[in-house]
Amino acid sequence: MDEYIIRETGDFLALSTLFSESGMGVRIEDRVPERIIKMWRMDDPSTGRLMAAATLEMRDGVYSLGDIAVRADLHRRGYGRIMQKTVFDEARKRGIKELWACAKEPDYYLKCGWRKMVWDESPDIAVYCTTCGKRGTLCHPEIMKYTLG
Repeated sequence: MDEYIIRETGDFLALSTLFSESGMGVRIEDRVPERIIKMWRMDDPSTGRLMAAATLEMRDGVYSLGDIAVRADLHRRGYGRIMQKTVFDEARKRGIKELWACAKEPDYYLKCGWRKMVWDESPDIAVYCTTCGKRGTLCHPEIMKYTLG
């Protein structure tokens, strides 16, 4: 596996750009939204270039794996799972028992041990998905839940 450095960050501009470029419907901005508890970035140690990012958030009163993305040219290297583990580790440290997510790639989440939940019976954690024009046509998001052990 390639080398990388994971660090906590306050630079939402870089992360929101990656999330937006990954099709997540996140507005590119430098102001950190109030829902975000903590953010991490994975960087290439030789270039400093952003490789992946993830956030732990509070959405609709529940803890959420808010956004997670890997640069398109780095897919299928396990970086998403590494970033997911970073969020899980922080959640466990905080005593959080479950995380929610709005998954645009539900099959990936299912492979990682998440469970698919009923959209209309779940917390309203989809920040943009409920009004996005792609939903149901180009994008089929699912609400997912992960129980931390």
